Amino acid sequence: MIALFHRRRSAPAAPSLAIHAVESGAPLPDGPFVATVPGADVPLLPLDLPSGLKGVARERVARRQLRDAGCAAGLDLRPARLGSRRESWARMLVCDGALRADWATLVAPAGRRCRAVLPDYLTLPAAPGLWVIEAGERGMVCARLGLEDGFAAEPDLARALLEEAVKETAPAAILRLGAPCVPLDDWLTTLGVPISDGPEALASAGIAQPVRLGHGELALDLARDPEALRIALRGSLRRIAAALVLALGGFGFWATSVQIETERLRDLDRSYRANAETILRTALVPSGPVLDIRAQAEGALSRARAEAEAARVRSRPLDVLRAAGEALVAHDPRVTRVSYQPGLGLVIDLEIGDFAALDALVGDLAAAGTEARVAREGRGVEAVLALTTTRAEAER
Repeated sequence: MIALFHRRRSAPAAPSLAIHAVESGAPLPDGPFVATVPGADVPLLPLDLPSGLKGVARERVARRQLRDAGCAAGLDLRPARLGSRRESWARMLVCDGALRADWATLVAPAGRRCRAVLPDYLTLPAAPGLWVIEAGERGMVCARLGLEDGFAAEPDLARALLEEAVKETAPAAILRLGAPCVPLDDWLTTLGVPISDGPEALASAGIAQPVRLGHGELALDLARDPEALRIALRGSLRRIAAALVLALGGFGFWATSVQIETERLRDLDRSYRANAETILRTALVPSGPVLDIRAQAEGALSRARAEAEAARVRSRPLDVLRAAGEALVAHDPRVTRVSYQPGLGLVIDLEIGDFAALDALVGDLAAAGTEARVAREGRGVEAVLALTTTRAEAER
């Protein structure tokens, strides 16, 4: 059953954003708002783009198609990324660059309160499969055909555009807003789809509730100049690149200076090692390989000290006997044997009156500059003395 309601009313705007028509000349709202401009000046042009083309390449091909179709220079072109197919968009929003700049100037005093400047048909509520058609008091018709298409035109042109659109895809329902437009309304009734004058009546047709400004429309803000943003971005990238070049140059200079200093220290180390090897060859290790200067030098010095100590304590037997002679004569022990043994020195086997006399003899030998060690004590007063000269006696 087809229902056409002759009572027309507009769907409510988003509660947080007022709708302000720039052409009305009314003061700018105090709160956040979206400014609308005549949609006839900002058409959505369809394009034939490959489905696999994405990003900048897709935009480049779209611009070339519009230039080939006769679009003059100075037009502002921006991809219409609406609905769920944001990357595979197939339409571009087109307007005169000078006119866009004028609209941006008009809303500039509002600052951030103006969230976007959009063609009036993009502020209509939208849902998949739904046509939203609004006739204005001044005779213009705005239409939102699903999520990705729309236009604003006079009634006769609007009907022709709708006839072309229905050949491609017929709507599941129509939401008719605004003032009556008899020729257009009569044609809409011939489509055989439910027509309602409010979002509440769409539920019976299985259509989701239409949403205003909820499908990517705010990203098409005509107050924003994408080319200026690209120029600013390129400038920022240049400054970042220059800073990186300076940083890399500074790092290169630092690395070079570190390498030079490292080579200088290596040369100095080689020079010190060569000098140390020369000294080691001259004084301590005259032959053989030099593998570890510190260990070899310490070994040579230890051996030299040991040899010097051995030479100090080592005495000739006659010198020792001469130094101990007077003490031996004074105590008159009975000497049974005199011999020389390596490691002990001059060894004297003797017999003496008692142990006190033996201690006195050892003391007198020490006083005479002879170091006497009792190598062995026998029974009674037999003893073996190992004699060497002391350091003072040997130096003398």
